[in-house]
Amino acid sequence: MWSNTLIRWVVAGVCLLSICGCARKSNTPAAPQEKTKTAAEYKAEAEKQINEKNMAQELGKLEQEVNADANQP
Repeated sequence: MWSNTLIRWVVAGVCLLSICGCARKSNTPAAPQEKTKTAAEYKAEAEKQINEKNMAQELGKLEQEVNADANQP
C-alpha cells in the first residue's frame, strides 16, 4: 500500500517537473535584424552617384557587372 502511494507521488512529481521544464526560456540572444534598403533609398543613392558627366562610364560598369554575372555558372 505504501509502495503504491510512493510510486504515485513519484510519477506525479516527474509529470509536474516535465511540464514545468518545457516552459523554460532559451538563453540564446535573438539575431540582430539586418537593415535592408528600400527602392527609394537605392534610387536616392544612385541619383547622388550618377550624373550627366559620368553617366556613360557608370553604364559601362553596370554592363560589365551584368556580363560577368551572366558568364558565371
